[in-house]
Amino acid sequence: MAGEVVPMKDGIWSKRNSTNGAVPRWKEWLAVGLGSAILGQAMVYHHAAPFVVIFSLMVWEKRRTWYAPFMAGGLLGTALGVGILPALVLLGWSLIVPVPWHWPRGQYLKWPMLALGAVAVFAVGQAWTNYLAIIAALLAAGAVILFWLLSRELDRVLDGDVDRRTWVLALASLGCLIAGLAGYQVMEINPSLFLGALVMLAATALQGPAGGAVAGATLGVTLSIRGGAGDLVGIMVAGGFLAGWLESRHWRLASLGLVLGVLLYAVFIRMPAPMEPFWVSLAAAGALFQALPDRVVGVARQWAESLNGASARDMLGDRMERISAVMKEMARAFRVEEEVATPETHLVQSVVDSVCKKCSLYRNCWEDEFYRSYRGLIDLSAKAEEGVVTAEDLAGDLARRCIRPDAVTHAANLAMNREKERANFALRIKESRALAELQLTGLAQLVSEMAQDVQKEPEPRAAKWRVEPLLYQVGVAKRPRQGGVVSGDSELIAELSGDRVVFGISDGMGVGPRAAWESGTAMSLLEQLLMAGFSQPLAVRAVNTTLLLRSVDDHFATLDLALLDRQARFMEVVKVAASPTYVRRRGRVFAIQGHSLPVGIVQEVSIEPMTYAVEPGDVVVMVTDGVMDVDQTHGEERLKRLLEQLPTSAPETMAETILSFMLGDSQDGRDDALVMVVVLGSANTARAYDRHVESPVREWQRVTPVSLGGRAPGRQ
Repeated sequence: MAGEVVPMKDGIWSKRNSTNGAVPRWKEWLAVGLGSAILGQAMVYHHAAPFVVIFSLMVWEKRRTWYAPFMAGGLLGTALGVGILPALVLLGWSLIVPVPWHWPRGQYLKWPMLALGAVAVFAVGQAWTNYLAIIAALLAAGAVILFWLLSRELDRVLDGDVDRRTWVLALASLGCLIAGLAGYQVMEINPSLFLGALVMLAATALQGPAGGAVAGATLGVTLSIRGGAGDLVGIMVAGGFLAGWLESRHWRLASLGLVLGVLLYAVFIRMPAPMEPFWVSLAAAGALFQALPDRVVGVARQWAESLNGASARDMLGDRMERISAVMKEMARAFRVEEEVATPETHLVQSVVDSVCKKCSLYRNCWEDEFYRSYRGLIDLSAKAEEGVVTAEDLAGDLARRCIRPDAVTHAANLAMNREKERANFALRIKESRALAELQLTGLAQLVSEMAQDVQKEPEPRAAKWRVEPLLYQVGVAKRPRQGGVVSGDSELIAELSGDRVVFGISDGMGVGPRAAWESGTAMSLLEQLLMAGFSQPLAVRAVNTTLLLRSVDDHFATLDLALLDRQARFMEVVKVAASPTYVRRRGRVFAIQGHSLPVGIVQEVSIEPMTYAVEPGDVVVMVTDGVMDVDQTHGEERLKRLLEQLPTSAPETMAETILSFMLGDSQDGRDDALVMVVVLGSANTARAYDRHVESPVREWQRVTPVSLGGRAPGRQ
């Protein structure tokens, strides 16, 4: 087969020649020499770049038949583009490269040889300074790393193992070629800018804004290092990112995004120079990109997706696990206890400094009678902890010798007050540390559970025949407590997808605006997490962690959730300290109960999802505990009897009827009350149930967290 790549002796790769359709050897050599000549003209801060040195060593290892034309092109390009001295160094390098391979283990010399060759090509003809030494060291390290990465990636490509890393290193190789083209100009087109813009547009079409920004940064850094124009980095990144952003609408808008991004950067930050070749090159690349047919871009995207691999989910999960480990380590750091001096030590030192050192008997008390004086102040501090001390509280030998008892007791009182303040402050710091540890531990656990949830593959649902999805109609009725104007109970009705709907109610701590804020926040966060695709248990744990993070005070809320799968016809119920949920089916009513603490109290919440099959005609009733307020003992039995006899009608009417019946004639209770009724039907029933259309602004969202009457939030 023509052009088939086969392994040769000593790990060298060659090409199997064939007379049928083989590329003529002279054309191969011409292409290799041309590419090498372009690489030879690349510069780093106006001096020869080590690209020919790096790639020549790789060519010698992988395809020795290309070595002679590659070095010939590199020598010619370096001599014409940079100068004679770097070309002479390259000539010496070309003679040295084959030498180590004459010994069995001589190829290990390639690493120091590569570093020295890169430095020699760059530094020849320059005056040696400390600054040049630093640049040369960085250049040598970069040459070794780039050679190692490219060589390893080439082996993987030849083995058929290609992934996203191939993109990055291919982009680095193109950056080397672009650096060599920077010195050319064809009419008003700069080949380096033209090729770089094409690379950016291709990256945006395949990888979106991130790909465009990375490609733009690579191009900008390459051109800036060559000529010192630092503004090119920002220009190219802005153009690549905006190209990717518009490409997400349609890939043909990428060219417009590239031009607009560069234009915005030029207008608001800095204009590129020279202007005309810059704009003409970008416009030419954009026009060529627009000429591509849709089929070509589609095939390229499919190929790029195949390179991304199916392990992206696992990679994200691994990263989240690492983040969780970091959070756990940070939480562990807050457990360190500091050594704190005893209160007596602080008091004694304060009294001695403020009173005793100014007294004429200081030497007698604190040198001759140190122990007795110290013991006396310790006894005084014990009394000061219980209350204010006076001169009469001095006892023992200290009382007989002290000539300033009033000043000593006054200083002791001041010191004890300061010590109590310091102790309170230290206690608050300790509590804050404990809370920070608790919060970080909770976040770590939440991130870890999210990682596990991300890594779980969705279980396929096998269905022998397609079942018509259930239709639903929902109604809500609620009352504030007696004398209140805002209900502390909140509801949630959200369609997660075409077949999945979640219904939920929450009862915040207490009543009124504060409770509404607590329950509403829980409902809103739950909605966002469920819409993002997280499971109900994980979403509930996230809400629990969030409420724990908000304050050191107790702020909790009950949660009652029912996730309806309209296609599969089942309902997953999660109850956290919530009242029973009632389901009526063909005249019979059964209750669904759960046992757990409300969210926002303890770090770990016990969540046990319960799954129930549903069918057309079922009525699901969810209530808060305020509905049972009038009759706590027999409230559940009364509600069951009502549901057995209540005719099916509009769910709003049913909810209002249930609430009015349970609250009695007063229509108000000691707690907020809420009833949600969900009526299920099918397309074959006589009446088709409409879907719920929610108000754009919920009641709890109108309530600000600022307390009424100038009191602190949460104070009633």
